Amino acid sequence: MSEAKLNVVRELIERASDSVVRGLEQSLLGGGDYDETTQALYAMVSRERVLRRTQSLVFAPILGPFTRRERVLPTLQYPPDTLKLLWRDLSETDSELIQRAMQDVSNRADVEVPSSFDKVCKAAAERVAAGETPSVAERIGKSPKDMEQLAQLLRLAPILRAVIPKLEIWLRNLNGDNVAAVRLAFKDAVNVADDGGLLLLEIFCAQMNEPWQVLRLISAVMDRPSDRFLAQSELAIFGERIIEDIDRRIDLLKRFDPSLGTDAAVEMAANVGVIVNEIAEFEGWITLGRDQGWGQKIYNQKRALALAVEARLKDGEGAVNKALPLAAKPFGVKVLRAPAKLTEDPDPAAVNKAEALLIFSDGVRSSAALGGFGSFRAKMIEILDERLDHYAEDLIDRLATDGGRSGPPRARVQAFLDIAARFVGLVRDTQAADIIRRRSASASAA
Repeated sequence: MSEAKLNVVRELIERASDSVVRGLEQSLLGGGDYDETTQALYAMVSRERVLRRTQSLVFAPILGPFTRRERVLPTLQYPPDTLKLLWRDLSETDSELIQRAMQDVSNRADVEVPSSFDKVCKAAAERVAAGETPSVAERIGKSPKDMEQLAQLLRLAPILRAVIPKLEIWLRNLNGDNVAAVRLAFKDAVNVADDGGLLLLEIFCAQMNEPWQVLRLISAVMDRPSDRFLAQSELAIFGERIIEDIDRRIDLLKRFDPSLGTDAAVEMAANVGVIVNEIAEFEGWITLGRDQGWGQKIYNQKRALALAVEARLKDGEGAVNKALPLAAKPFGVKVLRAPAKLTEDPDPAAVNKAEALLIFSDGVRSSAALGGFGSFRAKMIEILDERLDHYAEDLIDRLATDGGRSGPPRARVQAFLDIAARFVGLVRDTQAADIIRRRSASASAA
């Protein structure tokens, strides 16, 4: 193969995804009598694999903003291929340093971090700040502010490389030593770059599964600040993001349509859990007022959340009544104890809506106490439990005594009873639902 053709292949390999490059290398590892072209291809693929591994290890501390994934909260984000383009630019300007890092990757022990990694990041920061990385400038824009921010991130790499492994421990246990460590990392970051503290927390947020926990680190750095003080600081952006996210999620809850089905109900219950956790982080780590500012906003959000959830729980009662209708009973007897209305087969749409609302009710159980709707939910569960208990007893009695000869068809009674058992499983527990099913089978066999 001519050199021109090899260059075309080399360019294609550079543009290929990691999985494609890995697959090519595995395919070429089989051995055999390779000709010169195949050997050249294998050398290119192997070098590309080492180069990419080196790149990911060198830039590992700052990978978060460059990773393509769904963000729970908005955070600092760059085009995913920015670091790859930066690496190519460095290969032109600092090839010896890149080559040394690649050699260190091949020879390194797992417990060691070669000094060449941080040297590459330092060189990259200098090149970016000096405008000597044309591929990067073209990708993220030539704004001096954007390029300077990227340069600051690269300057923070040595600090981040040391502290990111400690992040989970800090979030779980902010005791005296860990608080001191967080403050020291923040101080070091500020000394390295003008926006170092802000960027440090941005990287942390990109690493967190629950990014609202950044308030714990802010509380450690600022010694549990008041909401007013935090709102006026350079770190206010993190609180603002969480507050905006709470508003967005409450709006989604208010517009929740249970007719969309059980998956939507599960998602909405998880949404409520996120809101409760976000509010709890504010209440647990920031000193909140009640009369103004963020404290007042959080208080109003918590109240709006409770009202929205209670409205959905109330809807559940009405939906169950439509899915499992009762016959009217005279003489002022409570409707709760009225017999089942079995003149028509179950309405699938009504059943699906009721089941979705019950799944939502079950899903918010763990959030109820912190969310401020625990007592209301307990009351609604008690009402539904009694309602379903009497309904199931009535249907089991009909199966056992009537046998379908003069009453509604046996299949219809059984269908409603199966629905009632599913609902009982969501309102009470699966054991209670199984008992109803066993009693139903016994009544049908009688």
